[in-house]
Amino acid sequence: MTQLIKKLSEPKPLLLIGVLYTLLVTIAFLFPKSQIPQVNILELDKLVHVLIHGILSFIWLCYWFSTDKYHFSNKIVFVILSVCFLYGLAIEASQHLFTLSRQFDAFDILANSIGSLIGLLAFWIFIRVKNQ
Repeated sequence: MTQLIKKLSEPKPLLLIGVLYTLLVTIAFLFPKSQIPQVNILELDKLVHVLIHGILSFIWLCYWFSTDKYHFSNKIVFVILSVCFLYGLAIEASQHLFTLSRQFDAFDILANSIGSLIGLLAFWIFIRVKNQ
């Protein structure tokens, strides 16, 4: 446990980026919809979810790889993607419970999951290119 705390307390740019990005996404998704410019294109909304969660999973995969690259495993990938999925689910539940202008949307969760998988694919491509 102390090693984990030590690792997390070291100044890591990717950790800062990951935390700030996650906070920014949280605020954006919980911000009142009336304050956001409206675009009535369903596909664009889902594309935004895919893009946001793709970036989210990519950042956190890169962070973990940068801190523990010799112990990177499929288990870690599964954990990171699961956390991204649960985060998306929590955001949707929070929109339903704590905002008046937003609602729970199962298709957003699907778009979030697809985005996380695209982020994983981008990460694998990034690592292969980086290691060549």
